[in-house]
Amino acid sequence: MDAFLVARKLFGNDDDSNDKKVCPAPDESGPTIVPLFGDMYFHTFAMILAGACGVVSLLITLFACSQHAFHYSNPVQQRQVIRVLFLIPYVSFFSFLIVWLESAGPYLEESLDFGCAFALAAFLLLLCDYVMAQPDGFDALFGEGALKRGQYTPDSPPWLKRTWYSVLQYIPSAAIIWLATIISNAVGTYCATSNSPHFAHIWITVFKLIVTIIAIMAVLRFEKRMKSKFAEQRVMLKFFGFKGIIGLNVLQVTIINLLVSSDTVKPTSHLSYENIVSALPSLILACEMPIFAVLLLFAFPVGPYKNRKPSAGPFKAVVDALNYTDILSAFFRGPMRLVREQQKHLDRADSIALIPSGPPQYEEAMTYQERRY
Repeated sequence: MDAFLVARKLFGNDDDSNDKKVCPAPDESGPTIVPLFGDMYFHTFAMILAGACGVVSLLITLFACSQHAFHYSNPVQQRQVIRVLFLIPYVSFFSFLIVWLESAGPYLEESLDFGCAFALAAFLLLLCDYVMAQPDGFDALFGEGALKRGQYTPDSPPWLKRTWYSVLQYIPSAAIIWLATIISNAVGTYCATSNSPHFAHIWITVFKLIVTIIAIMAVLRFEKRMKSKFAEQRVMLKFFGFKGIIGLNVLQVTIINLLVSSDTVKPTSHLSYENIVSALPSLILACEMPIFAVLLLFAFPVGPYKNRKPSAGPFKAVVDALNYTDILSAFFRGPMRLVREQQKHLDRADSIALIPSGPPQYEEAMTYQERRY
């Protein structure tokens, strides 16, 4: 009878219940680590390779950014382009840190999404300006006849508000995810080896999945809605050129973790458990950064901006790109004031005045746009 009750987990299962609240310790046993080449261990080799790839990625990115900075003829668009390009050295830097400080890897991994959140917001701003550059761009964003009727109120169509707040939420959400991961790892409640609801890992993972999907889908819906305005912009190449970085990293980390958890991949005489689960995914990502840097170099060419007189010097271009107060202020002012005022704040004399003292005539606005492009 007792055996029956135990089998039904009515009695005698206290140990099983307690086990669910204890983080399973990873099997870090393995052979003694020996040098990979001569006196060089894998950790040293990985640091050198990640650092070298980071330097190459940085040089390519600096070349791309300098092209836009020295031909800074369209500040609103090029400011966002430089911000997106900044994601390459950002990811390279943190990938190198994770390889170098393997034990700190769990505390640094979520930094990648935080950087991507700002790049995604800058990318949406860039898409908005692509639309506004069209003769009917204002009407496309704010409704048919909006420019002619002089609708310069802070209100905007509900779909546009949903799009912008869906993307903006990714910034604080990524910060919360990073902070929650750091705290839960520090106090021992994260437990990456378990999906039990007793640990933070599963909840952080689910939250991260939800907020990421919301942000990405918002951009994709915006691109689909305004597809006719992006005929010459190769928007999807631009989008996947930087968003693919994080997606590929998630895929690589998932595959490696599955292989390790299933004992398909085990520690060897050259690779410790920490080398495999922490350093190896970041090393692979660091090696991919030069490829993405070249891809973004072609996705965001400087050619369209070379035939116009620069409105500011390269130093101003870098300062504008590093000044994220415009994006952060959208949380308080509203995203549509940001879309309208971004051109006003950057003093684009050759652009349509988005917040004039009074509504312009439609024909005058078209003249501005034709002169600009």
